[in-house]
Amino acid sequence: MKIATILMGLVAVTTSLPAATILFGGGGSLGSSHVFGPVTATGYLSNGTTGTLFGKGSASTGSEDGLGLTADPTGDNEIFPGTDFIQLSGVSLLTGSIFISMGSTGGDTWAVYGTNTAGSLAGATLLASGGDDDAVEVSVPNALNYLYLDIKATTNNVLLQDLVYTSSVPEPGTLGIVGLGGVLIGVMRRRLKQS
Repeated sequence: MKIATILMGLVAVTTSLPAATILFGGGGSLGSSHVFGPVTATGYLSNGTTGTLFGKGSASTGSEDGLGLTADPTGDNEIFPGTDFIQLSGVSLLTGSIFISMGSTGGDTWAVYGTNTAGSLAGATLLASGGDDDAVEVSVPNALNYLYLDIKATTNNVLLQDLVYTSSVPEPGTLGIVGLGGVLIGVMRRRLKQS
């Protein structure tokens, strides 16, 4: 009975993996493509060419923090409504539920699309949308079913702030607990054999 209890505890620890957050911000002009941990962001413009990404602030909580495009005609270096968008690749390799947070206030609205085509909104599927929800984590269902996520503004200018997912690699503390559990199971089995 004791061994079963320990095993159930170990399974619970290893299945409750920590959430990881990718912050999209800072750095100013970042080129047409930039790597953020396991995800790569690429900027695309209305004429189908790549555009220059721009990281503002720290992307932690402020409404002017996040990732935009330098082609913004307002000069704010944000994602401007129309056909300009930021495409994220590598998302399909992540695990768990995907959440996204945008810098959107005062009538700003946005949408996230899933697609398997690089550099094009054609044939993309709407997965999530929002507005006036600055720094609020919004669920993006079925995000892992697509090779790319396309982020665009639908009204006014917005910034991509972060992406949250469940980490597939346990933290060192979790691995230590699992190792200790294995040792305890070995000790208990040894005592059972001796008695």
